[in-house]
Amino acid sequence: MKDIVLAILAICLLFLGLPVLLLWVRDRVRDARRRRTPEQIQADALAYRQRLLSPDRLAVETQMRGFVPERLAALYDDQATVLSTSFEIRPPQLGPKEFGEFIEDFLPLDLESQKFTCDLVEAGWGKGFCFAGDGRGNFYWMPVSDTPQSDAPVFFACHDPWGNEKIADSLDEFLFWPRKTRRKF
Repeated sequence: MKDIVLAILAICLLFLGLPVLLLWVRDRVRDARRRRTPEQIQADALAYRQRLLSPDRLAVETQMRGFVPERLAALYDDQATVLSTSFEIRPPQLGPKEFGEFIEDFLPLDLESQKFTCDLVEAGWGKGFCFAGDGRGNFYWMPVSDTPQSDAPVFFACHDPWGNEKIADSLDEFLFWPRKTRRKF
């Protein structure tokens, strides 16, 4: 009986314990390789800040084959707004206990920032530029048109539940709404 119990324990260790141990070691090795130093993290943050403050409007318009609204391009001249994070924009008609539109951060006016947003054309919403995110994979965007425009409506593309909602008639109106600093979700 003792031999059978030892055999079962050996088989369990061989088929359960050994793979778990090997996966644990593999994860530790990967983590050690991927770990970034504080200097690397700081350098990435500075590079992102520089992208926010150095819009590449021409490349965006060329790639999208359309014009971003003038008001969106002017947004990136307002450094205080573009660099602000984690705040709520509250439409005037909201009650005191209702939530407004949360913005985690603004996205740089460049092509790289659009790689990580939703595909508006594939979703059937048309050409557009996502200029801000809520930190949960949802984005605020404005349409890109074939002719230059001074301003355009602001939409909110949400992935859960899937949908697209018009938030404001213009970016100017949207940015004029009162703001409230809010902690992250």
